[in-house]
Amino acid sequence: MSRLFPERALVHLSRSEVSLGAQRVACDPGFGPEPWQGALAAVRSLEFKDWTRVTVVLSGAFVRYALVPGSDALADAAEEQAYLRHHFARVHGERARSWVFRWSEGLASAIDRGLLEGLQACFPRSGKARLASVQPALMLAINRWRGEFPAAGAWLVLAEPERACAALHDKEGWRSVQNAKGDWLDVLERGRHRAPGPTPDLVLLAGAAAPQGAAGGWTFRELPA
Repeated sequence: MSRLFPERALVHLSRSEVSLGAQRVACDPGFGPEPWQGALAAVRSLEFKDWTRVTVVLSGAFVRYALVPGSDALADAAEEQAYLRHHFARVHGERARSWVFRWSEGLASAIDRGLLEGLQACFPRSGKARLASVQPALMLAINRWRGEFPAAGAWLVLAEPERACAALHDKEGWRSVQNAKGDWLDVLERGRHRAPGPTPDLVLLAGAAAPQGAAGGWTFRELPA
Protein backbone atom coordinates (compact mmCIF):
# COMPACT_ATOMS: atom_id res chain seq x y z
CA MET A 1 0.00 0.00 0.00
CA SER A 2 1.31 3.46 -0.89
CA ARG A 3 2.10 5.65 2.12
CA LEU A 4 1.07 8.68 0.08
CA PHE A 5 -2.24 7.08 -0.98
CA PRO A 6 -3.15 4.94 2.08
CA GLU A 7 -6.90 4.65 1.42
CA ARG A 8 -8.47 2.32 -1.12
CA ALA A 9 -11.87 2.71 -2.76
CA LEU A 10 -14.06 1.08 -5.38
CA VAL A 11 -15.86 3.29 -7.88
CA HIS A 12 -18.66 1.42 -9.67
CA LEU A 13 -19.65 2.56 -13.17
CA SER A 14 -22.92 1.72 -14.88
CA ARG A 15 -24.93 3.42 -17.61
CA SER A 16 -27.31 4.98 -15.09
CA GLU A 17 -25.16 5.61 -12.00
CA VAL A 18 -21.67 6.04 -10.62
CA SER A 19 -21.16 5.15 -6.97
CA LEU A 20 -18.39 5.62 -4.42
CA GLY A 21 -19.50 4.36 -1.02
CA ALA A 22 -22.46 6.52 -0.04
CA GLN A 23 -21.89 8.90 -2.95
CA ARG A 24 -24.20 8.14 -5.86
CA VAL A 25 -24.28 10.25 -8.99
CA ALA A 26 -26.88 9.70 -11.69
CA CYS A 27 -25.62 9.35 -15.28
CA ASP A 28 -27.16 10.37 -18.57
CA PRO A 29 -26.68 7.40 -20.96
CA GLY A 30 -27.36 9.72 -23.88
CA PHE A 31 -24.59 12.15 -22.98
CA GLY A 32 -22.15 12.15 -25.89
CA PRO A 33 -21.79 9.70 -28.77
CA GLU A 34 -20.43 6.86 -26.61
CA PRO A 35 -22.54 5.07 -23.95
CA TRP A 36 -19.85 5.54 -21.29
CA GLN A 37 -19.38 9.31 -21.65
CA GLY A 38 -22.18 10.09 -19.21
CA ALA A 39 -20.48 7.87 -16.63
CA LEU A 40 -17.16 9.66 -17.15
CA ALA A 41 -18.85 13.01 -16.55
CA ALA A 42 -20.24 11.63 -13.28
CA VAL A 43 -16.83 10.32 -12.18
CA ARG A 44 -15.41 13.83 -12.50
CA SER A 45 -17.94 15.06 -9.92
CA LEU A 46 -16.90 12.58 -7.21
CA GLU A 47 -15.25 14.01 -4.12
CA PHE A 48 -12.24 12.40 -2.45
CA LYS A 49 -11.41 13.82 0.97
CA ASP A 50 -8.33 11.66 1.55
CA TRP A 51 -5.43 10.42 -0.56
CA THR A 52 -6.97 7.36 -2.20
CA ARG A 53 -6.04 4.53 -4.57
CA VAL A 54 -9.09 3.88 -6.75
CA THR A 55 -10.20 0.72 -8.50
CA VAL A 56 -12.90 1.41 -11.09
CA VAL A 57 -15.39 -1.45 -11.52
CA LEU A 58 -17.17 -1.57 -14.88
CA SER A 59 -20.73 -2.72 -15.43
CA GLY A 60 -21.33 -5.37 -18.05
CA ALA A 61 -22.78 -2.60 -20.20
CA PHE A 62 -19.23 -1.37 -20.87
CA VAL A 63 -17.51 -4.74 -21.33
CA ARG A 64 -17.52 -7.53 -23.91
CA TYR A 65 -16.52 -11.04 -22.87
CA ALA A 66 -15.39 -14.08 -24.83
CA LEU A 67 -13.86 -17.49 -24.25
CA VAL A 68 -10.48 -17.55 -26.02
CA PRO A 69 -8.28 -20.68 -26.09
CA GLY A 70 -4.71 -20.40 -24.86
CA SER A 71 -1.72 -20.21 -27.20
CA ASP A 72 1.95 -21.01 -26.58
CA ALA A 73 2.99 -18.99 -29.64
CA LEU A 74 2.53 -15.55 -28.05
CA ALA A 75 5.89 -13.93 -27.31
CA ASP A 76 4.84 -10.69 -25.62
CA ALA A 77 1.96 -8.44 -24.58
CA ALA A 78 1.62 -6.93 -28.06
CA GLU A 79 1.15 -10.34 -29.63
CA GLU A 80 -1.37 -11.26 -26.95
CA GLN A 81 -3.39 -8.10 -27.66
CA ALA A 82 -3.32 -8.86 -31.41
CA TYR A 83 -4.40 -12.45 -30.76
CA LEU A 84 -7.34 -11.35 -28.61
CA ARG A 85 -8.29 -8.60 -31.07
CA HIS A 86 -8.48 -11.21 -33.83
CA HIS A 87 -10.90 -13.35 -31.80
CA PHE A 88 -13.14 -10.44 -30.84
CA ALA A 89 -13.12 -9.05 -34.39
CA ARG A 90 -14.55 -12.34 -35.66
CA VAL A 91 -17.69 -11.56 -33.64
CA HIS A 92 -17.76 -7.76 -33.41
CA GLY A 93 -16.04 -6.67 -36.61
CA GLU A 94 -13.96 -3.55 -37.06
CA ARG A 95 -15.07 -2.07 -33.72
CA ALA A 96 -12.63 -4.41 -31.97
CA ARG A 97 -9.68 -2.46 -33.43
CA SER A 98 -10.25 0.30 -30.84
CA TRP A 99 -10.58 -2.02 -27.82
CA VAL A 100 -8.10 -3.07 -25.15
CA PHE A 101 -8.15 -6.59 -23.76
CA ARG A 102 -7.48 -8.64 -20.64
CA TRP A 103 -7.20 -12.40 -20.54
CA SER A 104 -7.06 -14.91 -17.69
CA GLU A 105 -7.72 -18.67 -17.65
CA GLY A 106 -9.28 -18.55 -21.11
CA LEU A 107 -11.80 -15.82 -20.22
CA ALA A 108 -11.14 -12.55 -22.06
CA SER A 109 -12.65 -9.10 -21.65
CA ALA A 110 -12.59 -6.04 -23.90
CA ILE A 111 -13.35 -2.36 -23.28
CA ASP A 112 -13.18 0.73 -25.45
CA ARG A 113 -9.75 2.35 -25.43
CA GLY A 114 -11.49 5.72 -25.16
CA LEU A 115 -13.13 4.65 -21.89
CA LEU A 116 -9.81 3.58 -20.40
CA GLU A 117 -8.08 6.78 -21.48
CA GLY A 118 -11.02 8.84 -20.20
CA LEU A 119 -10.81 7.18 -16.79
CA GLN A 120 -7.07 7.80 -16.64
CA ALA A 121 -7.72 11.48 -17.35
CA CYS A 122 -10.27 11.63 -14.50
CA PHE A 123 -7.51 10.94 -11.98
CA PRO A 124 -4.66 13.40 -12.66
CA ARG A 125 -1.44 13.25 -10.69
CA SER A 126 -2.35 16.54 -9.03
CA GLY A 127 -5.54 15.10 -7.50
CA LYS A 128 -6.15 13.30 -4.21
CA ALA A 129 -7.28 10.12 -5.97
CA ARG A 130 -4.93 7.91 -7.99
CA LEU A 131 -6.28 5.32 -10.46
CA ALA A 132 -4.90 1.92 -9.38
CA SER A 133 -6.79 -0.33 -11.80
CA VAL A 134 -9.86 -0.76 -14.01
CA GLN A 135 -11.71 -4.04 -13.48
CA PRO A 136 -14.70 -5.53 -15.29
CA ALA A 137 -17.28 -6.45 -12.64
CA LEU A 138 -17.17 -10.12 -13.66
CA MET A 139 -13.41 -10.38 -13.16
CA LEU A 140 -13.62 -8.73 -9.75
CA ALA A 141 -16.41 -11.10 -8.73
CA ILE A 142 -14.46 -14.15 -9.90
CA ASN A 143 -11.48 -13.18 -7.78
CA ARG A 144 -13.69 -12.51 -4.77
CA TRP A 145 -15.82 -15.65 -4.98
CA ARG A 146 -13.37 -18.14 -6.47
CA GLY A 147 -13.49 -20.26 -3.31
CA GLU A 148 -17.27 -20.68 -3.59
CA PHE A 149 -17.09 -22.77 -6.77
CA PRO A 150 -17.45 -26.50 -6.01
CA ALA A 151 -15.49 -29.12 -7.93
CA ALA A 152 -18.64 -30.05 -9.85
CA GLY A 153 -18.90 -26.48 -11.16
CA ALA A 154 -21.40 -23.63 -10.90
CA TRP A 155 -22.77 -20.59 -12.67
CA LEU A 156 -21.80 -17.12 -11.47
CA VAL A 157 -24.54 -14.59 -12.20
CA LEU A 158 -24.12 -10.83 -11.78
CA ALA A 159 -27.54 -9.21 -11.97
CA GLU A 160 -27.87 -5.51 -12.83
CA PRO A 161 -30.92 -3.40 -13.63
CA GLU A 162 -32.09 -4.49 -17.09
CA ARG A 163 -29.04 -6.69 -17.81
CA ALA A 164 -26.92 -9.55 -16.43
CA CYS A 165 -23.76 -11.56 -16.90
CA ALA A 166 -23.78 -15.36 -16.44
CA ALA A 167 -20.53 -17.36 -16.54
CA LEU A 168 -20.09 -21.11 -16.14
CA HIS A 169 -17.01 -22.69 -14.53
CA ASP A 170 -16.32 -26.37 -13.86
CA LYS A 171 -13.34 -28.74 -13.68
CA GLU A 172 -12.57 -28.02 -17.34
CA GLY A 173 -12.34 -24.27 -16.71
CA TRP A 174 -14.56 -21.52 -18.10
CA ARG A 175 -17.13 -23.06 -20.44
CA SER A 176 -19.63 -20.29 -21.12
CA VAL A 177 -20.14 -16.56 -20.67
CA GLN A 178 -23.29 -14.59 -21.50
CA ASN A 179 -23.41 -10.81 -21.06
CA ALA A 180 -26.66 -9.31 -22.28
CA LYS A 181 -29.64 -7.06 -21.70
CA GLY A 182 -32.71 -8.57 -20.10
CA ASP A 183 -33.85 -10.24 -16.90
CA TRP A 184 -31.01 -12.13 -15.21
CA LEU A 185 -32.93 -15.41 -15.10
CA ASP A 186 -33.58 -15.20 -18.85
CA VAL A 187 -29.87 -14.54 -19.49
CA LEU A 188 -29.01 -17.56 -17.33
CA GLU A 189 -31.45 -19.80 -19.18
CA ARG A 190 -29.99 -18.74 -22.53
CA GLY A 191 -26.56 -19.56 -21.20
CA ARG A 192 -27.62 -23.05 -20.20
CA HIS A 193 -29.07 -23.77 -23.64
CA ARG A 194 -25.96 -22.48 -25.43
CA ALA A 195 -23.33 -24.14 -23.22
CA PRO A 196 -21.87 -27.36 -24.62
CA GLY A 197 -22.74 -30.59 -22.85
CA PRO A 198 -24.41 -31.05 -19.44
CA THR A 199 -24.15 -28.14 -17.02
CA PRO A 200 -24.47 -27.83 -13.22
CA ASP A 201 -27.65 -26.51 -11.61
CA LEU A 202 -25.93 -24.48 -8.88
CA VAL A 203 -26.07 -20.70 -9.36
CA LEU A 204 -23.97 -18.26 -7.33
CA LEU A 205 -26.11 -15.15 -7.52
CA ALA A 206 -25.01 -11.56 -6.86
CA GLY A 207 -27.09 -8.42 -7.19
CA ALA A 208 -30.56 -10.00 -6.95
CA ALA A 209 -32.71 -12.13 -4.68
CA ALA A 210 -33.23 -15.77 -5.59
CA PRO A 211 -36.75 -16.70 -6.76
CA GLN A 212 -39.04 -18.31 -4.23
CA GLY A 213 -39.60 -22.03 -4.85
CA ALA A 214 -38.29 -24.03 -7.77
CA ALA A 215 -37.21 -22.03 -10.81
CA GLY A 216 -36.21 -24.07 -13.84
CA GLY A 217 -34.54 -26.71 -11.71
CA TRP A 218 -31.87 -24.30 -10.48
CA THR A 219 -30.33 -24.25 -7.01
CA PHE A 220 -29.47 -20.74 -5.91
CA ARG A 221 -26.87 -19.51 -3.43
CA GLU A 222 -27.03 -15.77 -2.84
CA LEU A 223 -23.71 -13.98 -2.47
CA PRO A 224 -23.46 -11.07 -0.01
CA ALA A 225 -22.93 -7.57 -1.37
